[in-house]
Amino acid sequence: MPARGESLDQQWREHVDRLLLDPARLFVMALLVSPEGYRFGYLCECYGATKPVMARHVRKLCDAGYVETTRGAYSELWLRATPFGHQRLSDHTKAMEQTVSRARELGKAARS
Repeated sequence: MPARGESLDQQWREHVDRLLLDPARLFVMALLVSPEGYRFGYLCECYGATKPVMARHVRKLCDAGYVETTRGAYSELWLRATPFGHQRLSDHTKAMEQTVSRARELGKAARS
């Protein structure tokens, strides 16, 4: 529910992250909440995207400060979410859940 005096539209604009509206980026962030992180190749395999396509999504997340990368053994690229990325994902999912809940409540109220 929106805070007192805050419309759903205001809440949406403040907390829903446009960067995370893309399904691939949302998937990556949801997977990367694990503290140990994952190999870049594993992300591609899990999502079913080619490396160039996934690289574009990962670059956007890195540029926004949501994801950090390191090189592991054999120069494999490893990714994990930053604390900022964790917070943005949390805010985003909460706002989405509240939007759906509010719509359902209004739908039930209109039918009764």
